[in-house]
Amino acid sequence: MTAVGGVALLLAVAGLVLRRPALCAGALGFGAGVPATAGVSIGPVALSAFVVVALLLAVAPAPRSGAPVQDVGVSLLIAFSCWALLVTAIGPWAFAGVPVLTPGKGVDDQVHAPSSLAYAIGNAAQVTYLLAGLAAARHLWRTGTAPLALSVAAWTGSALSAARGLLKAAGADVTAPFFDTLDISYSAPGDDRLRGIFSEPSELAAFSLAVVAYAAVRTARAEDARVRRWSFALFLLAATNLFASASGTAVVAGCVVAAVLASSFAVRFFASGGRHAGPITVALLALVFIGTTSGPQLLEPLMRIVDDKIGSQSLDARSAADAIGLQVVRETAGIGAGLGSNRSSSFLVTLASSTGIVGLALFGGAVLSLLCRSSRLAAATPAAAGLLGLLVAKSVSTPDLATPLLWVLLATCVHLAAAREPEPPQLRSLHPHKYGILHVDH
Repeated sequence: MTAVGGVALLLAVAGLVLRRPALCAGALGFGAGVPATAGVSIGPVALSAFVVVALLLAVAPAPRSGAPVQDVGVSLLIAFSCWALLVTAIGPWAFAGVPVLTPGKGVDDQVHAPSSLAYAIGNAAQVTYLLAGLAAARHLWRTGTAPLALSVAAWTGSALSAARGLLKAAGADVTAPFFDTLDISYSAPGDDRLRGIFSEPSELAAFSLAVVAYAAVRTARAEDARVRRWSFALFLLAATNLFASASGTAVVAGCVVAAVLASSFAVRFFASGGRHAGPITVALLALVFIGTTSGPQLLEPLMRIVDDKIGSQSLDARSAADAIGLQVVRETAGIGAGLGSNRSSSFLVTLASSTGIVGLALFGGAVLSLLCRSSRLAAATPAAAGLLGLLVAKSVSTPDLATPLLWVLLATCVHLAAAREPEPPQLRSLHPHKYGILHVDH
């Protein structure tokens, strides 16, 4: 067990022993904030801290508090998981020999010489990640602690990445034995882009973009001044990490998310009859002034990233990987090759090649259902914005289902937007004030 993984596991055990779901949520959030850090390593097999905590919660007794949810998004997620497990069980046998990009062998080499589809350790790994993500999400939405886990994850990943960046800049980074403990590819030597505690800059960019979207909407929606200040601080921290990652993911996905956020803010401004017109006018004038005086200097780093990506080997490899993924969809008749059988560059292409058209439709339906209902609820819109930001980034890179923040965001949207079944009488009697039930003895 690693040191960082031990911290997360201790929090989870303490939460189970003391019956404090908040501690378990903190452990899941901490694990989601350090996704490239192992929780347990046994020989060549290593599981992330998030997966270890999620599997522990999956086998622990179910929490007594909370009520089951009645939600089409949850039903679609369960249907997606069942379909994905079925396809993974039969896909490598039914479509053996189909050219695929096997996870772990590197995209650059395989785009020129794809592997042949067969059962591999990657199938078991991705199934484990899927089940762990579902277990974590279920625990969070059942206990109502998903927002806490999201906040812990956002601050953990952002703050530790920024701190590690400062240590590296000072030449005093000694954190590798603590955070770089999973057997995954890390940045090439000489790459001075910020990756923080993540495996590569694009992973940090995807995480940071989700946090930026979440914190921006939370700042705009917060009624409490203290919440607004902390949310804005988180926004600045994540935005700095996003910019320092110097990733193509940050530029492409960031532009899409910025356009969506700007449009939604404009719609909300006009729909509210010009609420907060003063501060918004000052902010717009400040942006115009900064753009007029320092626009070229601010845009130069972004244009350099774009120029470096266009025609680069990385872009060519990613495009070829997505083309192979689409070919897998065709050669498997739209059924898919199974989780862990193919890893393209885009999350959408990887999902389609792994779980087929049915799997893509089920997962997409679940996400769209949650996003549509969350966007209409003030309390849920920050999480919906974060989920949208992460999925946009994952559509460019970080293509698998093993991203812990994805499951934390899904759980938060479910918790805030889903309807709940009435609790049975024996549970209602445990929480009389929660339901307004007061027993007065005369």
